[in-house]
Formats: sequence, structure tokens, C-alpha cells
Amino acid sequence: MENKASNKLDCLLINPPMFYERTDNIWKEINSNFPPLGLASIAGYLSGTGISVNIIDCNIDSPSVQDFEELIKFQYSKKFEDIKFIGITAMTCSIKKAYKIAAICRYYYPNAKIVFGGVHPTYCYDEVLGNKNVDIVVIGEGEITFYEIVKGINLEKINGIAFIDKSDNIGHVIKTPNRERIQNLNDLPLPAYNLLPINKYRPARGSYKRLPAMSMITSRGCPGKCTFCSKTLGNQLVFRSAERIFEEIQYLINNYGIKQILFYDDTFTVWKDNVKKLCQLLIENKIDITWTCFARVDYIDFNLLQLMHQSGCHQIMYGVENINEIVLKNINKKINKEQVIKAVNWTKSAGIECRLAFMIGNPGDTKEIVEENIKFAIEVDPDLIIVNITTPFPGTEMFKWAKEKNLIITYDWDNYDLSQQIMRLPNLNEKQTVDLYKLMFRRFYFRPKIILKKIFSIRSMYDIHILFDGMQALMSFFTKKVMR
Repeated sequence: MENKASNKLDCLLINPPMFYERTDNIWKEINSNFPPLGLASIAGYLSGTGISVNIIDCNIDSPSVQDFEELIKFQYSKKFEDIKFIGITAMTCSIKKAYKIAAICRYYYPNAKIVFGGVHPTYCYDEVLGNKNVDIVVIGEGEITFYEIVKGINLEKINGIAFIDKSDNIGHVIKTPNRERIQNLNDLPLPAYNLLPINKYRPARGSYKRLPAMSMITSRGCPGKCTFCSKTLGNQLVFRSAERIFEEIQYLINNYGIKQILFYDDTFTVWKDNVKKLCQLLIENKIDITWTCFARVDYIDFNLLQLMHQSGCHQIMYGVENINEIVLKNINKKINKEQVIKAVNWTKSAGIECRLAFMIGNPGDTKEIVEENIKFAIEVDPDLIIVNITTPFPGTEMFKWAKEKNLIITYDWDNYDLSQQIMRLPNLNEKQTVDLYKLMFRRFYFRPKIILKKIFSIRSMYDIHILFDGMQALMSFFTKKVMR
């Protein structure tokens, strides 16, 4: 190895490259990249205690494993002689890349403690610790846990981790008691936005009106119990106050010129009073911001939607998944078709764009049921739809059920990218599922009505750019060869 500088770094946090490699994945064409807010929150917490920390977001700085190795070799290894702790976050779809990232880190920094966290390590800590380059796994929330690791507290006394006991030759896994959830998110410092390349992030095509944009998460947990959703933080929902959210928005505007906020909370509108208070603060202070959010159709009302629109909200995405009663019951969604219709009509009437999310390949799905969903989407006519192929991720009730029934087609985590069938179904084979996945996009978007609506909604050259960008993405999605 080459000679290194004398600088030392306490902690390096890494977001590995994403998974959009298949040519028939709509998310590859949507081509979004958003900041690793979990890592930024951990970095903000560590920085506030005097710990030196950097973030590498591979999706911006090194979009492939090879790019990452070049970054470490030619920049980091020359700049930092020693890095004490390296934290790597991973979802199921990125875990294999994360392992390769860890191997590179181990080569260039053999004395560093390598810590994994995120959704996949939380549920599959045994698997993750089976990788020779992983020392510790953080389970659940990471701010306090990672701080205690870096401070050198005895691992057995740190709640919310798993590690391999090396006191004997066997090396068995030790999992400590679960860490108590952080109850007051207002106590956490702002994410370390200063460590992120803010000006390089781009939201998904069709989800924003202005740039620069930034995503925010203002709550943790979800009261829903859908079988396809992993409960990394459980059902308890905790949220930041409207005043604290408003403070962060002002910080982003004043320091980075942000014009668009995308709230990525699972269900932004659960605590309606808090949302109302935030809207009032934005309106009263005449904050020039546009924003979007996710919501459930059973946690919304028309008066709230009107206030949201007045404060700058221009789009809401509702997770519908399916409108068949049997399928909804199978996935424990606990909504109904009438609620969806009402939410779409209210949202449109309030002047807000409506985006609906569907899943194809749910337990109980048939070709006829999917076609029923396609017909419904066309009839209710939201402004946008997004479609994913149902994927039973580790940690979900659906994964547990499918595994017990021997329905899992593959355990190659690279394939868990929402664009192919992972779970064997009695009434839909893989080809039918993928064909219906594409058919829903095609039937919805390539209608004269929606094309004309998009054209007549143009108000500026920027609107033309966004429309052209979106249509180009769809055309590319349909015309590229499928990569298997």
C-alpha cells in the first residue's frame, strides 16, 4: 500500500451503491438519488459529541464497487492514516454490495472496527456476522448505539447490537437486549447535511416541482401492520414537533437554497394536529417552499388537504397496493376501495396531485384481480401511479409466511429489487407477473386523456422539461431488453 498521511478519522459512514442494475426495473429509469438520512442523523449525533466523522454516499461519489475502491485507494488512504470505525448501512437489495465494500475497507484499514446497520442487518444479523469483514451489527436505531460503540463501552453492556464472542475458538453470536426507542426526536441534533453533497441529489422523476430539493424524515415507526412492511422500529410512532420540522426547513433554505421538500415518512399525516401546525407556520411566515409526502387513505380529510395545499404541498402518494378485498385482507392493509376513491377525489379537489402506489404479485393475486386493479386505476384517474412487484423482504410477516410455506423462489438478495417475482404464487407465474407489471404502466400512462392532461398542465419551460423527462423514462423502460 502507498504511504498515508498522518490524519486520523474516528468514524467513516458509508451508504453502498443502490441496486438498479436490471434494465427492466422502472426505478432505474426514474433515476432518483436521495440522501442517506439515517447515516446523516448518526453523523450529526456523533459530531455533536466531538467525534470526527465523514460520510461516503456511493450513489453520488462512487456508484459502483470498483468506483468505491478507487475512491478509497486514491483519496481516503492518502488522506487518513487510520480510521477507527467504519459504519455501513444496507438494505436487502444492497447487502451483497455492502459486503464487497466491507472487504475493500478491511484491506485498506485492517485495524478498523467494521459495523453494519440498517434494515437487512437488523433482521439478518446472524447472516451478516457470518461475513469475515463484519465485526458488529447495530440493531434498530443507530445514534446512541453507534456512539457507545465508538466511545469504547464494553460490547456486552451496549443494548441493541450483535457481535461474535471471540473469547473461545467457537465464536458464537451474542445479541444484547433490544435498545429502548428514542422517545423524543426533538432531542436529536439536525442531520449532518454539511457532510452530504446536497446539490447533487435528485428526487424521482415526477415527484418534484423545483430544484434544489431535499428529503426529510420527521417520524419513526408506523401504526400499520401490513404484512409486506418490515417493522425495524416497531409499531410505536414517534414524531418531531411542527416547530422542530419548521426549524429544519428554514435551515435547509438558508444554508442550501432548498426550494422543495420531500417528506419520506411512512405516513406523514397520522398526527393531523402536528401537520396542521406545520402548515400554519409555513403560511404565517410566508415560506417559499413546495413539498410532497406519503399518506394512507384512512389518515386524511379534506380540510387538512386544503391547508396542506395552501402551505405548498403539491403531491401526495397513497399506498393502495390493491383494491380487491381478499387480497387486502391477505396483506393486512386495512383500507377499502371506497376510502381510496374518496382520498383521490379530495386530493384533486384540494389542488394537490395524487399518486397511487400498487403492488402486483400479492398473496391471492390472479390475472383477473390485477386487471381489475388496472381498470380501477384508469377509472379513478390519479395524476400518477407507481407499480412494484410484491417482494417479501426479511423481517416482514410476508417473508416469514412465504418461507414457512416454501414459496421463496430465490434467496439471492440482489434479486429483491421490486421488479421480479420472489414469491411463488399458485395463480401467477413469473412471466405473467412481469408482463402485468409492465401492462399496468402502459395501460395507465399511454392514454390520450393523461397525455393531454400533462400537456395542458404546462405553465413554464421547467414543466416541459419535467414532462419530457418523465416520458423519456417510461419509453426507455418499455423499450429496453429485459436482463435476466
